Amino acid sequence: MTVLVEQHISGLELNASFVEAKAWVEHTQMDSIIVTSEGRLIGLLDAQFLFDTRFGQEFKRLEDYINAYPEEIEQGAYIRLHDHIFSAAEAFSHELNDHLPVVDHDHNYVGIRTRNDVLEELCEFLNMSQKGTVIDVLLPSDEPLISEIIRLVETEGTHVQTITVQQPNLEEEHRKVTIKFDSEEVSNAISTLERFGYTVYTPHRDLQRDIDFHERANELIRLLDL
Repeated sequence: MTVLVEQHISGLELNASFVEAKAWVEHTQMDSIIVTSEGRLIGLLDAQFLFDTRFGQEFKRLEDYINAYPEEIEQGAYIRLHDHIFSAAEAFSHELNDHLPVVDHDHNYVGIRTRNDVLEELCEFLNMSQKGTVIDVLLPSDEPLISEIIRLVETEGTHVQTITVQQPNLEEEHRKVTIKFDSEEVSNAISTLERFGYTVYTPHRDLQRDIDFHERANELIRLLDL
């Protein structure tokens, strides 16, 4: 599996001026600035600081602003170059940004990964494009016991190929977990889930191809205890 790291976006060095910082944001079209020092990642800085009238007057360089407001720099938001896809997904689960910097083993900045890229890789990793039988299971929205669901169905000898989660609406009391099996014979697994009190739906075969696994993978990123 090829890991996509966008290397054409360079970091902004600490000695950058106000004009250089604005040019960087205009060029990258990103909401957070990737701050580096001699190539090493320092952290992310919300680009909103550029609207502070003191920057460019009282603060001549990016470093001056960061020294005055060190709490504004976010240092823990990054992905390591050879991180597992679940680690990359976990990093995005804690962030609102659509991009995160990537660092090597020496913490040198090497590029960015986007949320969509990670979602696509996660979908591929979870075999979401493969054929299989799909069921929906309703879980209490405040207690998604995904591990229990997997344990119950696999005790029946049924292999779980993919499991994804759909975010409930505010008025809904249950979260929908979609399970894809590698077999068409899943009646025993369904019976077991129902016996333990779970509500199970089987989407019509013609509708199964329309399930938005990409969206549900995004929700899985948020929910998985990785």
